[in-house]
Amino acid sequence: MAVVPMHKVKLVVHTSDVDAALDVVQKVGAVEFKPTERIEVVEPEVLFPHAQLLPRVLHAVQFLAPYAPERGLWQTLREGSRAELTESEVVKKMQDVDAVRLIVEDLERLQVEHAELTERVRELTEQHELLAEWKGLPIALSKLNTPRTKTLLVEGRAAAEGESVATQLERELAAAAVPSALTEVSATAVALTIANDSSARSAAEEVCSTVGVNIVTPPAGVETPEVEFIAISEQLAKAKGDLALWLDQAEHFAITHFHNLQVAGEVLSWQRDRYAVVDAAGATKYTVVFDGWLNGNRKVAIEAEFQKLGLAAVFTEVELAEDEEPPVEIENSNFVRPFEAVTRLYGMPGYKDLDPTVFLAGFFFLFFGLSLTDVGYGLFLMVASVIILTLFKVAKPIRQFAKLLLFVGFATVLVGALFGGYFGLAPEQLPEALQKLAVFDPIGNPLPVFYLALGLGVFQVMVGLMVKIYSEYKNNRLMDGVLDQGPWLFLFGIGILYVLQMVEYVDLLSTKQIINLAYVGVAMVAIFSARHGSGIFGKIQSAAGALYGSIGYFSDILSYSRLLALGLATTALAFAVNLIASMIFDKESIITWIFAGLVLLIGHVFTLAVNTLGAFIHSARLQFVEFFGKFIVGTGREFKPLMRSERHVIVVDDTK
Repeated sequence: MAVVPMHKVKLVVHTSDVDAALDVVQKVGAVEFKPTERIEVVEPEVLFPHAQLLPRVLHAVQFLAPYAPERGLWQTLREGSRAELTESEVVKKMQDVDAVRLIVEDLERLQVEHAELTERVRELTEQHELLAEWKGLPIALSKLNTPRTKTLLVEGRAAAEGESVATQLERELAAAAVPSALTEVSATAVALTIANDSSARSAAEEVCSTVGVNIVTPPAGVETPEVEFIAISEQLAKAKGDLALWLDQAEHFAITHFHNLQVAGEVLSWQRDRYAVVDAAGATKYTVVFDGWLNGNRKVAIEAEFQKLGLAAVFTEVELAEDEEPPVEIENSNFVRPFEAVTRLYGMPGYKDLDPTVFLAGFFFLFFGLSLTDVGYGLFLMVASVIILTLFKVAKPIRQFAKLLLFVGFATVLVGALFGGYFGLAPEQLPEALQKLAVFDPIGNPLPVFYLALGLGVFQVMVGLMVKIYSEYKNNRLMDGVLDQGPWLFLFGIGILYVLQMVEYVDLLSTKQIINLAYVGVAMVAIFSARHGSGIFGKIQSAAGALYGSIGYFSDILSYSRLLALGLATTALAFAVNLIASMIFDKESIITWIFAGLVLLIGHVFTLAVNTLGAFIHSARLQFVEFFGKFIVGTGREFKPLMRSERHVIVVDDTK
């Protein structure tokens, strides 16, 4: 339940054991590597043996993906989208690289065939479309260009007044005194036959330009377009049939090999990542030297695995450079771990700070419930999370979030029962037993809820101050923590005593005595804060700045009033949905049953979604701004160890 201890280390491995040692490190996921300064070492001569195969495998997976069998959403959720392999199966996959290479080669031949067939179909389709336009031409294509004549194929658009292209050309050709013969194929297509010499060609092109028509390239072939059209149609049908057969082959290939190629690609990617680390390392004659950060909690496990496998690999700790900060990782118990999602949204604490997860867990749990305040909505969240956890195979982060959803759903049920929130039903509509459970009425009497929200704010701020003292103690600065936070805790205590006395809950001191104690607290804040300044003016400035901080505490506490606002919003929206449904509903009309049901369903789903999102955001915001700021000094850099990606593969114990 803390920030994980990090050691700056050098890992020295015998050259023959590099991949095996890095495999152990990658499996545990406990070392973040960084480039090694090559002062007394050289660049390693250890190369990734599958540097050419891996890109081919990944390309094969990408190519086969559209032809792979589709899996339904339910099947994917129930069975998961990743393969489960044991460590021994992973080793076997690495030994079966030659089989993977043969599969890739077969697929590459299939890809070449696909490219050729696709190009063939494209060419035939273009020719087929062109022949279809000129199918009415009675001239053989081989006769378009003879020693004496040349036939041009002309296309254009009919004139606005409906005059065909042939009529326009005939008029302009006559006006230009160009000897020619026209064969009209359609209203927009004409075959123009002229003398086969350059002057006639130039004159015809000028006329065509004047009319605004284009001379097109004739289709390939010998016979008339109609005969060629029939022949091309047969060839196109055959080519499409061949492409369909190829598609069947590709789908069969995907069914047989797609999953295996995905797994092989990921396993090879793990090895590539290991050799990428080697590229940044240094080497001596017999060893490879790595620099990095080691998770101190995993050091013993890694060294034990090195010894078990007989690997020549050893860690040596290195002194930190001045002002050097290790990366940060946090670890918590299974009960608290789901709340790490909130901490990671904020960012990692500084390495010397405390892990805030264990401190925020209870507050986030309670604040979420106060923001949603509806038993029905809480039960829905709990059921949804239980379904995810028990029926679905999902990634670890999703499972952790589902656990968080289970916790906050339970909090919503507890708080909702105290607030009398049941899908927006009015208190008088509830059974008597449920009415007795309700302690607060946020709609009829919101002030107690407001006071509760402010009271929780005061409590969390005070907890933040106490955590800061503990954090300073952990960093051997206990006196600083007590002197800086103690006076504020004293003032908060005096304020609480004053409120309790005003409501006649206690009667320990007179009002004047409480005020005098408050003056003492203010004086302590000023005096103890002044020690941070240098010189008289610096000390005065530090004292004034600390006293000005009281405004920040006041605004922080007022910020907790959002808990009342969010709870009211949930109740009001749910009540409004019920009201709209009741206005539509008429027990004599079946149609109104349907519409009222739809209003209730859509309205409550919308209310649940919006207010759940709001509850999460604002509960997290209270932690980030009002709570974390009291004891977290900086933001650390997240620890990013060498580890297995597990996009398509989950590695399980061999015993399972």
